[in-house]
Amino acid sequence: MQSIEPYTLYITTMGFLILFFSIVLLKRPVNFSRVLLSISLILASLFMILTALELYVQDFNAMVWLRNFQQIALFLCPVFLFGFARELADTNPQKNIRYMTYLSIPAIIGIVLIFTNSSHQWMRSEVSVQTIHGLTEIITTSTSMGMFFVSYIIFLTLLPVFTLLRNMHDLPTHLRLSHVLSSTAILLPLLSVLILPYMSFDIPGQVALSFSLMSFMLIFIFKRYDFNAIWPVSRSKILESLVEGILLFDTQFNLLEINKAGFEIIQKWIPTKDEHSLIGQKAENLFNTEKIKKSLYAKKTSSFEWKVKVGDSTCFLHVNIVPIGYYGQELMLIVFTDITEKKLIENRLYTLAHYDTLTDICNRHSFIEKFNRKINKDHFPISLLLLDIDHFKQFNDQYGHLIGDKVLKQFAKVLTEFFATKEYHVVVGRIGGEEFAVLLEMKADAATNLANQFQKKLSEYSINVNGYEYENITVSIGVATTYQQTSFETVYKEADDGLYQAKRAGRDRVEMINT
Repeated sequence: MQSIEPYTLYITTMGFLILFFSIVLLKRPVNFSRVLLSISLILASLFMILTALELYVQDFNAMVWLRNFQQIALFLCPVFLFGFARELADTNPQKNIRYMTYLSIPAIIGIVLIFTNSSHQWMRSEVSVQTIHGLTEIITTSTSMGMFFVSYIIFLTLLPVFTLLRNMHDLPTHLRLSHVLSSTAILLPLLSVLILPYMSFDIPGQVALSFSLMSFMLIFIFKRYDFNAIWPVSRSKILESLVEGILLFDTQFNLLEINKAGFEIIQKWIPTKDEHSLIGQKAENLFNTEKIKKSLYAKKTSSFEWKVKVGDSTCFLHVNIVPIGYYGQELMLIVFTDITEKKLIENRLYTLAHYDTLTDICNRHSFIEKFNRKINKDHFPISLLLLDIDHFKQFNDQYGHLIGDKVLKQFAKVLTEFFATKEYHVVVGRIGGEEFAVLLEMKADAATNLANQFQKKLSEYSINVNGYEYENITVSIGVATTYQQTSFETVYKEADDGLYQAKRAGRDRVEMINT
């Protein structure tokens, strides 16, 4: 047995330190990627400790057995590193365990063949001992089958590297360096095997030395970026928890990915219960609006609102379409935001601001807005009918304000139904109290004639005021017409003068005044 050399002491110490840090990695919050990284580092630390023991002992058989046990870590460590990389790319433990199991089968066969090599010589044709700087280690000569399994180890080592680099483009910019450094760390043992034999000096246990560097780099990267705990382990959970619908299309406009919210939105017009049945569908089969399809095919950023009729209801969606560069390909991302509730609130606020809450027709503010709009567009002639219910105060005094409100609502209904059928761009509104107004794009004589027709139609209606009594409504109307730009106040004053004349002449009349 050799005395303890500083080099073997270093490898042993590093092995135990990495073993300790590997266990610390399992502290809460524990997730599958942390477990896989921890197992990988534990295997690396055991490889280092076994290598140090091989350099320390002098018994040939013991050295061979130690070298055989090292192969367990050598074969399985890259398998778990691949699982770690896969878990970062796609958080799906069941799927990733299945991949690792497939990769482990040849590795386990290789390990078994190494342990039984003395009986069949399929893996090693020769085993000898060499001394480097006073330290002895096993030297093996591999058979063709042995070289096959060496190649398989190289393949296993490259798999996590490719997986990390491929996933790098899906990461936020500030986390991409972590994947580059992780890939470099994983490649260190492979690089040491490929490069060091061509150097002018020999290093005993060179793979164990590179494993120590790899392990400390991975631990440093983990502590520095902590991407295992946040991103992209939780990426799929983040996507599924978003209230926005996310749809990703490939260069041929086939659906690649859709989250839960996106599926629920698509279900509004495509009755399907299977989310996976949508994957691979053409965009033209998913959307019935040309606006979305044109924006997709143009491969340009666009944003707009989309009103979707779903049976008897209506859904409002805000649509964002964004091209995304990915490995030289331009994928298309659609983000749907359901703004139905927002639209309903907006519509409600608009209704409260522009419509009378009792009669559901335009209020004074909205009526004046529409008058000014017509004036600004030179839609002449414009006639204003100002209507006042005759003896309305008596309804309130005799029957109460509830009956008075009923009279106002009934009158507004009759007024709207009569003028809404006319093709004169009619605006009907309640100006205040029992005073109503109608805006018509017609000459004074025609407007007066229409006002008289309305009075005749109104005389056919009666209102049930208390369950058994009926009352008729009459109305006095003032008419004013303008043929040029003027203010609402001016036209209103003229119509009000006509209304006043109608009242003085005995009510239930129409009086016309031209401006």
